[in-house]
Amino acid sequence: MKLRRLGLVPSSWLEWARYDTWNVGVATLDRPLGSVDDLHALGDIRWLPPQKPLYYLADPFPYRDNGREYLLVEEYGHPKGVRGRISRVTIDDGKTTIEPAIVRDSHISYPYTFEDGSHVYCTAEMGAEDGCIIYELCANGAWTPRHHILRGRKIVDPTFVRSENRWWLFCTDGQDAGNLVLHAFHAADLDGAWTAHAMNPLKADRTSARPAGRPFVIDGRLFRPAQDCSRTYGGAVNVMHIVELTPTTFREVHATRLEADPVWPYPHGLHHLVVDGRRVYIDAKRTRYDLLRWLKVWLYRA
Repeated sequence: MKLRRLGLVPSSWLEWARYDTWNVGVATLDRPLGSVDDLHALGDIRWLPPQKPLYYLADPFPYRDNGREYLLVEEYGHPKGVRGRISRVTIDDGKTTIEPAIVRDSHISYPYTFEDGSHVYCTAEMGAEDGCIIYELCANGAWTPRHHILRGRKIVDPTFVRSENRWWLFCTDGQDAGNLVLHAFHAADLDGAWTAHAMNPLKADRTSARPAGRPFVIDGRLFRPAQDCSRTYGGAVNVMHIVELTPTTFREVHATRLEADPVWPYPHGLHHLVVDGRRVYIDAKRTRYDLLRWLKVWLYRA
């Protein structure tokens, strides 16, 4: 930014040199949320170790396996192999271990974890591929494909929630606009026939269509985190209160808005929220500039 103020570098060059670095933060609450407004006072946030240049961690989703807590995250780097993997994060005695968990040839992100009885599942955004694959956690800690649903569609950020004795899947549609148009589908069982909501698309709104994490309940009210991409990708999170959800009706209203704190080491955007008991998981970004970025990316991919 200093170079721009001095007039030493054209603004178009700086835009080409611009890139975002994301990282995952974890806040521990004194008590479970009593209101969505409590999300504005998260207190100290513990950030995962920063990654090397042109790499980042994003989209944290917690899960439990044999009494231990883990995180799945998108681990992104410009080398092709890193652009197509979900990694598992383990934190033991302050030491952080990051290792690949789900690897594919194309880009993969948003490793949404959820439970159905004793089964633990994960779905991921793989908008470059066909439909949505539901992975199941195996006894040995590995993830294996279990169901492949909604074939023929480009599913962006698949978000599952159980409500009124049926499964709901919220997502945006990569064939329309990944940040703009919200769709929903429902089914009696995860492996059953998925039916499009009668009102699809539910909304077209860059401020609150694209999912931004796991829906959560406070006092019987269902809330859905949504990305605000109106000014920039991953600008903020709008928390939406789902007032009505049936196969033929849908209505949600704005509950609160969350933005990155200027004092954070990643102050320029926020696009993820998971409330898990007394822990809150987020990711945030820092915008950087590197005039040699194009060359470094080319070398990475070569």
